[in-house]
Amino acid sequence: MSQSRLCRVVLILMISGCVGSMGTIHADPATAPVTSFDGSYRSALGITSAAEEIKGSSWCVSPGQPIVTVANGQFSYTVPLPNGPGHPAPTFQAIVVQNCSFAGQGNDGTISGRITGTHMEGSIDGSACIYAFTGDRM
Repeated sequence: MSQSRLCRVVLILMISGCVGSMGTIHADPATAPVTSFDGSYRSALGITSAAEEIKGSSWCVSPGQPIVTVANGQFSYTVPLPNGPGHPAPTFQAIVVQNCSFAGQGNDGTISGRITGTHMEGSIDGSACIYAFTGDRM
């Protein structure tokens, strides 16, 4: 990796490290969490895109979170990045609503998707990496 490219990656990491907490997600009454999808889902994660500065590196490679547990219509998804500088593991909080969709955010981006029957499907748009994930109820 060239020094110029490395400097850009370091700058991105420094800027993303300055982002404060997004606070607690509060659903409005019209989109209250739905608990009918509560349970554990065996999941798989795949990279769909990466920032230009880190393409060709293994920074976005992640094992994902093997089990997603939905409780009280809410869940969190952690994306460990063992090849990323400092080994970050951003976590994204989501709420499942009446129309079977879920959405939320974390300090490093957003999460969204839907649960259909016993199948969960979604995407995570992180600060430098974009992922697709699936899960099936166990």
